Amino acid sequence: MSDTVARYKKSVLKPLRPRLHKPMRWDDRYAPYLKRAGFLLLAWLVKEGLPGMDNAALTALVDRWRPETHTFHLPSGEMSITLQDVAMLFGLRIDGRAVTGSICPNGWRERVELLFGVHPPEPPEDTKDKRPTGVTSAWLTQHFGTPPGADANGGTVARFARAWLWHLIAGFLFPDSSGNTISWMWLELIGQDWDNIATFSWGNTTLGWLYRQLCDACRRSKDSANLGGCAYLLQLWMWERLPVGRPERYAHGVTPLYEGEAVATVGWLWNNIGTVQGNPGRRYIDYSNALDCLNAAHVEWQPYNRMEVQNMNLSPQCMRDNEYWRSVCPLICYYIVEYHLPNRVMRQFGILQSCPPEYINTSHELHGTDRWKQQGATNWEEKHLAYVNAWNGRGNNIVYGGPVHREAQFNIYLDWLKKNTRLKLKAALDDTHIEDLPSDPEDVFAEYDAHTRMGMQPERGPFEDYIGQQLSRFDNEAGQALRVPIGSPDEATVLRGFLQGLSPSQLFRRRWLVSGGPGDRRLGGNGGSDGGCGELGCGDLR
Repeated sequence: MSDTVARYKKSVLKPLRPRLHKPMRWDDRYAPYLKRAGFLLLAWLVKEGLPGMDNAALTALVDRWRPETHTFHLPSGEMSITLQDVAMLFGLRIDGRAVTGSICPNGWRERVELLFGVHPPEPPEDTKDKRPTGVTSAWLTQHFGTPPGADANGGTVARFARAWLWHLIAGFLFPDSSGNTISWMWLELIGQDWDNIATFSWGNTTLGWLYRQLCDACRRSKDSANLGGCAYLLQLWMWERLPVGRPERYAHGVTPLYEGEAVATVGWLWNNIGTVQGNPGRRYIDYSNALDCLNAAHVEWQPYNRMEVQNMNLSPQCMRDNEYWRSVCPLICYYIVEYHLPNRVMRQFGILQSCPPEYINTSHELHGTDRWKQQGATNWEEKHLAYVNAWNGRGNNIVYGGPVHREAQFNIYLDWLKKNTRLKLKAALDDTHIEDLPSDPEDVFAEYDAHTRMGMQPERGPFEDYIGQQLSRFDNEAGQALRVPIGSPDEATVLRGFLQGLSPSQLFRRRWLVSGGPGDRRLGGNGGSDGGCGELGCGDLR
């Protein structure tokens, strides 16, 4: 095996494993309680059954996430999951209180027993790691996975509904990357009066948690690395906006009603899709290639404006808090603070993207604060008071934008972005100047053939990118040749030079540079013609 092929194989990372718990069995008697808590739309979406996650596609997308801008860096431009997506896909509330305050593990088993009537098991004496993270999904399902009997009283049904909500929140919206745990951290919130639960901004919290998990996941490179956060939200966002990895959709049926009210979200449109098949490792490479040659014309920038959505019986709760969708604000979840930066993705709202976008510090030092590194904090509302106040003043920091999107101005932004960050994962295996490459096809394609023989599919991303560069160069040279006046002394010389550039020998010199593998999941380091970003720093993006 050549050194080049060996380096290629070593650089290809395995797809991340999303952490997503299968929902517990639903009972329609839970609906009134979930409605009061503000989770009925999401509960209805989840109970109908979730499509399988394409972890290869998710991983290829996560590779493009940048913690310093909270956006995916793509050749088509920056994109991100925003509060609009949380509202439209899940119907979660945006306008509400920040989820913050004190979180203390002491006595959490007693709190579980008080709420649900069952005491969680104590850890075995010989357990080395006795950190009290919570119950397992299997334990909760064992005790509350089967709905109560038809003769159960209201108190029993309410207790089972609360257990279902706990499993939904901790296992679906807020899973971490560590394992099969339903965290005790949410007990204080779900133990409140049902109507009080609905007063929190669960959309803010869900997005903040996902941002933190993306910031962590984009730097993971171990074979056993996991992806926390609501992977289903990330998957729906990708399917709605990008053609990469999008499955075939079938008829979704009549949108549901509850007591005469629509409870469907845009996520309902994806409840009946084709199964993704094939080797995940190969799909991951394929998706990475496809994202590398994505352009702005491939992207569905405003998917919620399409007629399919406009004509469906959509719940009004999806649009309820739309005035805050473009708020530049902190996303808060106890110890987590991540910034929502719609100013960097204004094309997603149909507004002209400013160039360069206003730089807002995402506070990298906050990423060092987690459940175990609490920096001496006991009450996160006090610790993050400035951020809580900023969220409370979210209405004062809304990006209203200016003119509507225009292609010419957006291309100026793309040129700036390409000069100041790295938009492709591929790094050329051969850094020889293109004019110095051998003209013999046998020499030119030897490395490419080696990859093919090793069982790796032809990588079309670099090829399409190269062809585009060459067509652009030929167009420029043709324009220069045509500007020479007819009959001038230089006419023959210029035309001869242009035609020589189109000869087969010159075309072979300008051959496809076979690219490397997906490489660094962090889009870090300097290399490639697109510039580079350090692992956590893209100072030129300010």
